[in-house]
Amino acid sequence: MSKKSLFLVIIQFSCFAFFAFDGVFKTNHWLFYIQIIGFLLAVWGVLVMKMGNFNVQPEVKNNANIVKKGPYKIIRNPMYSGIILFIGVAIITDFTYLRLSIFMLLTLVLLLKIFMEETFMEERFGKEYLDYKQSTYRLLPFVY
Repeated sequence: MSKKSLFLVIIQFSCFAFFAFDGVFKTNHWLFYIQIIGFLLAVWGVLVMKMGNFNVQPEVKNNANIVKKGPYKIIRNPMYSGIILFIGVAIITDFTYLRLSIFMLLTLVLLLKIFMEETFMEERFGKEYLDYKQSTYRLLPFVY
């Protein structure tokens, strides 16, 4: 793992720790369903990816392959999408500028990791990955 990757992973998990210890994930009626969708999307992404292919760092594992089934048919990063949905809703329901700042930092870190991973995937898989990128969205279907 490169120093840059390690730095991003440490920041990512520090942000997770902040929200875990902050303890406020309560939501109201319909926003709760958005959180559940985010949680399920992230879990679905992990299950389809399988633990052997799963990697917290942006570098591509030696035995990695391009996963194109499940949520990966539409979104290249469903785990990150799910995390952003889940925590984003928590920010809406219990807003503070500190929570917003940590959420923005987390989102920035996830985007940086995505850009790094995409570079590694292009180097490793070439045209196959470029074709996959053309047929999917990075985080949010029909938007980004």
